[in-house]
Amino acid sequence: MKFGIREKLIVLMTGLSLALIIASVMISSRLYSDSLEKDLKDRSFETADSLTENLDSELLGFITDYTAKIRAVYEANREELEKASTQEFENFEKREAYYDKFTQGIFPPKGLIGMSYDMLMFNAQYESLCNKMDMLSFASGTTTASVFYYDRAHGNIVYLVDRQPESSTLYHFPVSVEKPWNEELKKALDNRRSSAYLEDAVCYGLDTVDSVDDVFVLFGDRNVDFQRNVHLFSLYTLGIMLAATLVIAFVMLFFANRLIVRNVKKLTAASENFASGMKAGSPEHVSASIASKDEIGDLSKQFDLMQESILGYVESLAEQTAREEKMKAELTLAARIQSESLPKGGLKAGAAMLDSFLKPAREVGGDLYDYFMLDEKRLFFCLADVSGKGIPAALFMMRAKEMIKAGVPSAKDLGDLAHEVNNKLCAGNVENIFITAFFGVLDTESGRFSYLRAGHEQPFLRRKGEAWQFSEESNFVMGVFEDAEFTADELQLEAGDSVLLFTDGLNEGINAQKEEFGYDRIAETLRHCGNDITGAMYSALVDFCGEEEQFDDVTMLAISFGKTKTFSIDSPAYEDIPAVTDRVLAELADLPEDRTSEIGLMIDEIMNNEVSYAFEKTASPHINVILERFGNEVSLTFEDNGAAFDPLQEVTQERLEESEGGFGLSLVKAFSNAQHYERAGETNRLTVTKKML
Repeated sequence: MKFGIREKLIVLMTGLSLALIIASVMISSRLYSDSLEKDLKDRSFETADSLTENLDSELLGFITDYTAKIRAVYEANREELEKASTQEFENFEKREAYYDKFTQGIFPPKGLIGMSYDMLMFNAQYESLCNKMDMLSFASGTTTASVFYYDRAHGNIVYLVDRQPESSTLYHFPVSVEKPWNEELKKALDNRRSSAYLEDAVCYGLDTVDSVDDVFVLFGDRNVDFQRNVHLFSLYTLGIMLAATLVIAFVMLFFANRLIVRNVKKLTAASENFASGMKAGSPEHVSASIASKDEIGDLSKQFDLMQESILGYVESLAEQTAREEKMKAELTLAARIQSESLPKGGLKAGAAMLDSFLKPAREVGGDLYDYFMLDEKRLFFCLADVSGKGIPAALFMMRAKEMIKAGVPSAKDLGDLAHEVNNKLCAGNVENIFITAFFGVLDTESGRFSYLRAGHEQPFLRRKGEAWQFSEESNFVMGVFEDAEFTADELQLEAGDSVLLFTDGLNEGINAQKEEFGYDRIAETLRHCGNDITGAMYSALVDFCGEEEQFDDVTMLAISFGKTKTFSIDSPAYEDIPAVTDRVLAELADLPEDRTSEIGLMIDEIMNNEVSYAFEKTASPHINVILERFGNEVSLTFEDNGAAFDPLQEVTQERLEESEGGFGLSLVKAFSNAQHYERAGETNRLTVTKKML
């Protein structure tokens, strides 16, 4: 539902009026209530104060003696009296008889028979006190009155006199006990302080008897008209405020409609017509024609100027959008061409495994990598970073990549390759763009690793759970000085080693606190990740940077050198298992013994299972055990041509009784980090992977 300005003004004014009325009624009612409450408190307190003055002047001796007697009875029977205060009596007579037994030595017997002179005098003074309390209650209009002693140590009110009707369930017999019924009363009693307060429909006035410790006078005014008076006053106030507010609201609405709503409707109609033209693709200038000399008139003039600006902007925006769409399409095509020029999917050759990663900061980037086999056992790879970003860097990158690939076959060594590529990059380099680069050649059988670093980031080497940077000495960047000399270095990789090459987009990635990812975090991630080095490294970078935008290309090459051995057994028997186990463990002799012993147990369990159950219906049984070691992971693949059986399925007791084998392989799951089974043709292939560090 659509609401116009007039309706909104009505709603707004109604809301404000109601808020004003409610606030006014609440404030005036509160003030009136406070005034009534003050009068009631003053009246109750003055009544209590009047009685205490009479006690001090006329009945001091009596009240002192009476308090001492009640106090002696209370202290002798406190626990019983406290318990009685919480129980219910069947009727008034039993309640009266219960408390009479405590005060029979203080009050005269019924009918005044056998009363002594002292008791007669006591009774006369007690009646005099009661009469004074009744007279004061009648004169002040209060409805309840009592005198009591307060045991501060136990928090008990011990009644001396209560002027409520004796038949009332609220009547308190002399020496009866009660707890203070609210916090305000308790504080006043604990501090021996006079007070007046309102609770529910009763206004209480409390005063101390100064001459007798811990004796208090309490008067209560049960004023049933208090809330009624407040409600009537609130209704009268509400009626007056409603009438006045309605008159004011109608006057304001009349002038608002004439001065505001009419002109706003004209402006709305003009804007809707202009918007319709914009939506239809043929915008035209539409004037609201408002001549009033106020803010709405100024807004109308500005609306006319805005239309002129929009019409001009729309024309230029259409041209700019067409240019940007064309540029975006060209950049998308360039990014696809650039991406397709780089090798994908990684490479595995001999004992080496290579993985690549590239994430440009823009559609196209200036990072490059390449890798390919020089012959059956030598792997060439390179990683480079072009200075700058965007299209110029991308074009220079493509040029450098082709120069490197073209120069590899004819180069004598890596130094000769870098020299040739550098000279070609220097030729015609009027933009003074340069690249940092890392070239490497790895013998995938021996682990001999020749490399050349030209101003590039120091790579990391991971070995036996540790990670550090190597190649401290670097050649100069490429593309700056013609005929510069370049020198290669060499490193011998061991089984389980991994090398990480990266561009500065990795270590210089920043988070919201402007902190860099840094070399320490690279080393920490490299120490604890598995064989998916590039994936784990980029995930760590993303977690560190959070919502911060990537400002530079991130490119990585991860090269792992390991071992691959295959042990074949024809017509396998139980006695072949220890021999295979020993040969596998011999290949892993440099790893922690506690981890390799678990590998031995897995080999024993899996091969026992194969020998025992797989070949019952197989004419020429055969088992291949394939050992692969890359980085900090060891993989064992068991291939057999026996009956199809997936040991990784959950083996229940029922299935165990129906078919032999498989249940003991729960041990394999416990000792390995990953397991995979597949049936390839007539071959069972079970692969288990274990992290060794």
